[in-house]
Parts: sequence; C-alpha cells; structure tokens
Amino acid sequence: MNCDDFARHFGRCIVVAFMVWLGTHNAIVADETIESSEPSIEQRAIALLLEKCANCHGQEKREGEFSVISRADLVRGGTLGSALDAMKPQQSLLLKVVQNELPGLEMPPKNPLTESEIQLVKDWLQGGALWITSSAANTADANANSTATGSAWEDANNPVRKKWFGERLNHWSLHPISASTMNPENSSLASKIPPSESAIYQLPQNALDVLVDQRRIELGINSVSQADKATLLRRLYLDVTGLPPTHDEVQSFLQDSDPDAYQKRVDQLLSAPAYGEHFGRLWLDVVRYSDSNGFDWDEYRPQAWRFRNYVIDAWNDDLPYDEFIVEQLAGDELLTGNPQHEQDLRRLVATGFLRLGPFDNAAPLFNEQDRSRAEFLSDITETAGSAFLGQTLACCRCHDHKTDPWLQSDYYRFKAFFAAVEFGDETPLEVEKRREEINQHNTQIETEIAPLQAEVDSLSKTEKPSKEIKVKIATLKDDIKKLNNKLLHPQRGLIVREDLNKIPATHVFYQGDHQAQREVVEPGIPSMFQPNSFSVTATERTSGRRLALARWIASPENPWTARVIVNRLWLFHFGEGLVRTPNDFGWSGEAPESIALLDWLAQELIQHQWSLKHIQRLIVSSRTYQEATHRDVWPRKLKRLSAEQLRDSMLAVSGLLQTRQATSPIWPPVPEDVLKANPATLDDNETKTKGWYPSPSQEQSVRSVYLVQKRTIRVPFMETFDLPDNSVSCGCRTVSIVAPQALSMLNGDWATEAAEGLAHRVEKALPGSTSKQIEAIFQAVFQRQPSDIEHQRCVQFLETRRLAELTRALLNTNEFAFVE
Repeated sequence: MNCDDFARHFGRCIVVAFMVWLGTHNAIVADETIESSEPSIEQRAIALLLEKCANCHGQEKREGEFSVISRADLVRGGTLGSALDAMKPQQSLLLKVVQNELPGLEMPPKNPLTESEIQLVKDWLQGGALWITSSAANTADANANSTATGSAWEDANNPVRKKWFGERLNHWSLHPISASTMNPENSSLASKIPPSESAIYQLPQNALDVLVDQRRIELGINSVSQADKATLLRRLYLDVTGLPPTHDEVQSFLQDSDPDAYQKRVDQLLSAPAYGEHFGRLWLDVVRYSDSNGFDWDEYRPQAWRFRNYVIDAWNDDLPYDEFIVEQLAGDELLTGNPQHEQDLRRLVATGFLRLGPFDNAAPLFNEQDRSRAEFLSDITETAGSAFLGQTLACCRCHDHKTDPWLQSDYYRFKAFFAAVEFGDETPLEVEKRREEINQHNTQIETEIAPLQAEVDSLSKTEKPSKEIKVKIATLKDDIKKLNNKLLHPQRGLIVREDLNKIPATHVFYQGDHQAQREVVEPGIPSMFQPNSFSVTATERTSGRRLALARWIASPENPWTARVIVNRLWLFHFGEGLVRTPNDFGWSGEAPESIALLDWLAQELIQHQWSLKHIQRLIVSSRTYQEATHRDVWPRKLKRLSAEQLRDSMLAVSGLLQTRQATSPIWPPVPEDVLKANPATLDDNETKTKGWYPSPSQEQSVRSVYLVQKRTIRVPFMETFDLPDNSVSCGCRTVSIVAPQALSMLNGDWATEAAEGLAHRVEKALPGSTSKQIEAIFQAVFQRQPSDIEHQRCVQFLETRRLAELTRALLNTNEFAFVE
C-alpha cells in the first residue's frame, strides 16, 4: 500500500471509528424504522455517511477491518479506534477530516463533501449524533415489497427515494431537458463581448455562439480571431468526411466571393458518401463493432459487415436518430411478418447491434453455455446503457450502483428486455417475393436431382460393381454436383430473432454470479422513473420487450438520450465533448462545460425530427466553429488525425484511394510475428475462420472503415494510432503522441506505398521539372504553394535524394497529421 492509499484508508477508518464511538455513547438510540416522507437530519446524515463510506467499509469490503453497514459493526470498531469527542462533538476528528483540516486525511478522497453536506454532519453532531435506522439503511433490495407508484421525485415510497433519501437525485443529467430562451439577435451579451480587431464577431451568429460567448465571459476568455479560409476548408473536410480537400477545391473556395460559399461547401460535404463512412466509423466505436467473436478462438464473422454498411448508410441518409435507436434495438419487432421491402431488410440488419459483442463459441465444450449466455446479455445491457443513455450500468451488475440512483434490481429489470433474444443467422435476408423465386428455382433443381440421386443409390448397392457401373456412378455424381451448383442461396446476416416459447425468467444474480440466482424481475426502466413493471405489448411473433425499451429510450422525455448524442457530435467536431465523459453522464462523470448549450442542442435535435445532420450543420456553420485554433481557448482543440484519417489521407493525396463501398472486409497484410503470437491463427480450422487471409493487393486501398476489425489481432498501424478496444463501447478515443507513430509514418507499408504513389504520379505528370514537381507535391499534401524557403530546401534535398523520399518526409509533418 502506498502512502496515498494508506492516508485514504486511515481517514476512512477514522470516519467509521467515530461513528462507533457515537453509537456506544449516545444517550438516545432509536431502532424503530422511520417512514416519513421528509427524512430527518439523522436519516439524511446517516444516509450520507453510508453513501460515502459503505463502498469501502461495507458488507464484503472492510478496509481497516471496519464496516458501516449495521450498528453492531459500528460498535465493533476498526483498527484506529474512536473519532468522536462525546463531550465536544464539534471538535471531533471526523469533522476535521471531512473539512480537510488534516493534510493526508482528506475524506472522501475523490469527491469531497460539499459545504451543505459538511453542514449536515455538523448539525447531526450538534444534535447528539442520534443513530436512527430506517429502510434506507437496509442493504437489501429497496424494491422488495414496494408500494410505490410514482417517480423518486414525487413518491416518498419509491425504492430509490427510500434507499438514498433522494441524495442522488439532484444531478444535472436527471433534470428534464430545458430549452434556452436566449434570442441571439437581442442578446445583452453583445455589449459584454471583449473588443476585437478581428471581423469574426461580425459573422452571423446562431444561439450556439451566444451560449458559447456566455460561457467564455464566465471563464474570462477574450475574443478569438477567425481562421483563414484555407485552414477552415481543410478543417471542414477532415471533420465532416475524414478526408482532406484537393488543392483545386481549396483554390475554388478562396476565389469564391459568394457570401454563401462556405455554406454551400457544408451542404455538399454533408451530402457526400464520405460523410457516412467517416461518422459511421465513429459510431462503430460506440457500439463495439467487430468482425470477430473475441475470446481464445476469435472466429471471423463473415456477415458482420452488413451492420457496418447499415450504419454508414444510416448516417448518409440522415436516418432520424430516434429511428436509428429503435432499429438497432428492435428492428425485427417492427416487422409484422416476413420482410416485404428493402426497409424491412435494413431493420433486420440493424439488429446486428445486439450481436456485436464478444461471444465465446468454445463455451459448449466446457458445458458453460449458461455462463456464456449471461455474459452475452450483460454485454447488450451495458452497451445499450453506455451508447444510448450515457449510463455505467456495469457498476450495478453485482450491487446497487456506487454513485448513481440505480438499484441492482434495475440492472436486471433492464436486462430482462433482452431475455428473449436469440441468434437469427439462419433467417433469409430476402424480401418475400425474392424468397419465393429462390424456393421455386431450387424446387425445380431438386426435382432434377432426385432421379439422379436415386439411380446413384441403386447402383451403389451392387455388391461387385463393374467398371462401367463405377463410371456411371461417377458421371451421375458429377451431374448432381453441377445441378447443386445452380441452387440459389438466400443472403444471411448477423441478426437476432425471438422464440416466444423460450423466454426464460430473469433473475437477480447475487454479486453478479449467474449461478447464484435470486428473485425474479420483470422488464422495467430505472426505478427512479418507474418502480413497477413497464408496459409491454407482445405480438404474435415477438415479445414486444425491446420495442418498448427502444421507444422509451428514443422518447423526447428521456433526459439522457438527446443530450448524449449531441454531446458525441460536439466531441466529433471539437475534439472534446461538452461533457468530457461521453459514456458517463452520472455522478462519477464530469459536469457539462455549459448545460445551457448542451440542452439547447438537445432541444434542437428533438424539434428537428432527430436530424443529426441538422445539428452538425448548426455546429460547423457557427462562428465558434470557424474560429482559429488558440491554445487553451475553449472549445476548439488542436486535433491529431485519427488512425483512419491518417491512412485515408495518405492514400487520398497519393491518388491511390478507392472511393467505393466495400462489402466483405478487406484484410491487409500483417507481419508474420504478429500472427504467430496469436494462438487462434495457429489453430485454424477447415472453415478458415481463425486464420488471417490478406485480400488481393489491388483491393487494399479502400477507406479504413472497410478494413477487417478483429479482436485479438490488431492491424499494427491502426493500433499505433490509438484504434480503440472493440470489446466494449468506446465513447472517446485516447490520443497519444509516441515514437512508434513516427516510425510507422516513416517506414510503414502504407506510408511507403502512399509516398511512392504520389511521387510516381507527379513524375509522370511533370517529367524533368523539379520546381514544378515540388509545387505539385505541396499542393497535394498541404493544398498550398511552398514558401520560398521551403522550395529552396526541397531543391537542395532532391540533389541527393529521390522524389519519393521527399514525399515521405512531407507526409510526416505536423501540418499533415494535425487539423487546426
């Protein structure tokens, strides 16, 4: 244990020891259960101590040999003894600790008590520190025998209210989304904006800019200049499509005097196929997309790509986000029968979201199907919580949430929505008419095969077949094989279905152990909103559970959903979310930089039919977005290109990039030592689902979103540039600057290929003219002309080096790898 840990544990134990002293020396101790709608000071103080201390001093975990779960535990004490001066309670060590008066003993260590909470402790001590037990102090599930019918904000009997006395309910993300009433045209902020020589504040403003200005005034930030037009266009291209503009596109923009020139480019890029490829990749991070199962075998999923392309198309089509949610969670439940239209097929493919998580195919070999099934449903539950709601549900798989108002039973109520899910990989992904055509065709072929097979069977019974009979059998089998090759096979996908005859009960698992089943729970949303079973309408084909959940999540009244997705969009464009923890909108996450701005964006999304492009158009059209990048000036950050942006940009400027939508994933070459380090590839099977099989070289230069995404074998270049772990939802990629990145850009296969390709293209177009070749390379890589000094140094460089070496050097510059 290091010094910091010791100090932390010491302080916590002092808190608990103090309560022991209280419990043994108070003249009045009430054991009766209090059922008041308004908790007393004693109840609130005890609830606060339990909330802040029980995580480390609870039933199972007893740091300092101490627990605060019961009065008997408090009386028993810990290793550091008493922390209460009974004669002078206001001078107790407990109070000094929570007021941070003792260096090294600040408690709680990560989330110090607020002034109001410290005052509550003072009042409790001043009143004699009575220890009153109540239903809130009981660690049993607060849902048991609940008579609540309303939310935790309205009903004193709500189990969450009774559990924590409402201490956890006053959180910004639980409040309804409020629309800003600020009118940017009449805003009083105009007179408060610091003066600037720049003309940026003459740009048209939308409410986004006004709300940003409001926050900047609070932060004391002065005005910011406007980015130059070339920088702005490059930023726009890379942010919206993930690709840089060409030199000609930049020049056209610089020469365009139309006041709407920028807005035209915005609309053009939002309509480009590359837009969906870029933002589709970002969403695939959130939903932990992978082309393989993970675990030891990490078997390839040959049909997962359909979900990948579904996501790309959904972003390009501006599929309303509420529909996007419903289709991924319950697309199959929107169908009334077999698929009739392409839209029905799209909805089936969308349910691939439920199949993307890790899956242990080897579980049946060890009779661990129950464990595998439990993990499968837990993955869906936790990913849905993170991706759509910004909630860390994994925290309450084993116990009540440590910081947020989620009961352990809420986790399993949420999980029950998915209890009926089964793999639907055998379901034909064809519309009804096509299925009938396939069946008719195959029936005819099978009719032709039947007599041939019958003759083979008859001849095969001959005890001593002659040479002629053997030839006849071989000929018949060859004819049968040819006919079998004519059979049509419907498309399949990585999708789900339900069997209404096999919907198992959902149990709460004691400490998350699937073998320790406790009470049965029904599907339900968080008890803080609705403590009773949720209304679900079954159909003849499905349970209706996931559809009910999806519609609740996609409801405008849900306080999380719209906020979470607009925060993701802000993150994608500015490099940092308004909430810096995009998958955690709870107490352990960070508060928004501007709740007014976050809520205004959320309202805009809802009021404009959940159009993601509408929000992005607002963002990139704002004056804020068009500002120059300044160090430490919120909200713009200098951004390094992602792994996909770097690779795609290198291929784009070299002229090698193939702008086509791929189907099956493209497998790039991987070093032999990487493959040999993975047991699965060495234990490949006859179906070739474990090995690594590089695609033909002529297919390699597609966009990075189409590269295979395995779980146990990572493409080295992509991993070096912070490709995230795709076993769990990734809300925000880490961004590192490390030496292997420079080596990859200097010596990697893709970097070398791009540099050679660009050099070859320039030499072919401008043979023998070094000066023009240098200009052409700068135009391709940086979309600008070289300065005089740059031109001079390049000429000197080429006196002893090849043109491909110059192109490689320029691809390794910060100007290429970062977007301002």
